[in-house]
Amino acid sequence: MFRQLVTARVITQGFLARTYTTEASGSLLARLKDDRKTFMRSKQQPDLNVVKNILSDFTYHIKSPNAPANQPEEEAVLSVIQKLVKKRQDAISQYTTGNRPELAAQEQKELVILQRYLPEQMSAEQIEEKVKALIEQVGASSMKDMGKVMKAWNEPSADKKMVSDAVKKLLSQ
Repeated sequence: MFRQLVTARVITQGFLARTYTTEASGSLLARLKDDRKTFMRSKQQPDLNVVKNILSDFTYHIKSPNAPANQPEEEAVLSVIQKLVKKRQDAISQYTTGNRPELAAQEQKELVILQRYLPEQMSAEQIEEKVKALIEQVGASSMKDMGKVMKAWNEPSADKKMVSDAVKKLLSQ
């Protein structure tokens, strides 16, 4: 897929400068900001709260001293959304085990809203094929090399837990 990079914004915090590239009119961040305006006008509360949460966490992420330098804006937004999805999934499991179905239902609604902003996730078979190729590329042969394989993984459209499980399965054979 061809993406035309329009501009590079430099966000400065103290002495650190990070560069974020933005795409032409297809930016996920621009979409989130437009959705925020739309949801504010139409008073769609659950959607508005989730979008505000994403934008707030993104702001904290880019200002964090632990944020990777020169990370593309799209990748940073996706990582924030993936973290929020994981939080929601954990909360749902805790609420269901704690016998709080009303809170689990609320978290489930928010999870559905978050997943609208994620790209289509890779299937287990696709992940396994890509992991096999990555294992050959890295030259991994045992479980000791799992860190190398995980470090080389760069697909944002895959669940890290599924990737980790596939790597464990293939390296333990």
